[in-house]
Amino acid sequence: MSTADAPHGKTMLERMGHFLVIFAYLWLLLCVYTLHNTLVLPDWGLAAHLGAATLKALVLAKFVLIGEHLKLGSRAERLPLVWVVLIKAALFAVLLIGFNILEELIVEAIRPQGGGVDDNALPMDDLSSITSLAVMAFIALIPFFAISELTRVLGEERMRILFFGKPPA
Repeated sequence: MSTADAPHGKTMLERMGHFLVIFAYLWLLLCVYTLHNTLVLPDWGLAAHLGAATLKALVLAKFVLIGEHLKLGSRAERLPLVWVVLIKAALFAVLLIGFNILEELIVEAIRPQGGGVDDNALPMDDLSSITSLAVMAFIALIPFFAISELTRVLGEERMRILFFGKPPA
């Protein structure tokens, strides 16, 4: 597939790389969350929950791609960069929490009380849990969108040089 044929001017390989970057970021966050729970909750097993963190990161990365495809927050791109980052972080946090709630509702409809609460799921059973996770998602997405928006403004090549090139003399 040529660049001209690909959606948004990207090749399939570039789009896959973008997905992997999103997945890696979300996977790292969920693994840190899992590690935290392992340290503070006595019955929380790290090894058992790392697989769930990986699956959850794959699903959430797909939802981020859907949000990007729908151009969620793109109307804010004419504002100063700080507002673009905060608005996109907030919108995508709501998107991720919303899809997580929808996923839990679907699982509950398929397996109503079939073996108790799923220990691998993020807790979404009350408003305080949902609000807490939404705030954590918002804060966690700020650096992601800060780098993403800087890349959009400065260009991928410039960002690559800034992060991985030789430092200026």
